[in-house]
Amino acid sequence: MKKRFLFALLTLSIYSYGQNSKHPIDVKYYTCIENAVPTTLGSINCTKEAKEAWELEITSLLEKLKKESKQLNVALLEESQTQWLAFHKANVKFYYSFYQIQYQGGTMARSAALTYEMRHLREHAIYLKELYEEINEK
Repeated sequence: MKKRFLFALLTLSIYSYGQNSKHPIDVKYYTCIENAVPTTLGSINCTKEAKEAWELEITSLLEKLKKESKQLNVALLEESQTQWLAFHKANVKFYYSFYQIQYQGGTMARSAALTYEMRHLREHAIYLKELYEEINEK
């Protein structure tokens, strides 16, 4: 019961975090989660799809930003993304370990770690989108 409560709380916190923005990836993710509940495996599949979609969104935004070489230093952008990716991987590794301990392994640990990873990618994509929009305001 405790695990279900924590999972619901984690899902709710991510859902409430995304209320300011109705990005199509978020809409698809929350619809999938609603249909997947109450299975942990179903929610893992939804989260995987959303994570992959955010990864593609980041790649797309980086390509757009690299075309703005008159507005920004592309070499520094690439360096910052390399550093961010290293941080992201280390952070995901840490949180996976943390959730393995908290949930004593199993699908709940996997779900929590994957949800964290997806949320972290989402935040970065939103940051890059805002940067791109700021550059194109001028």
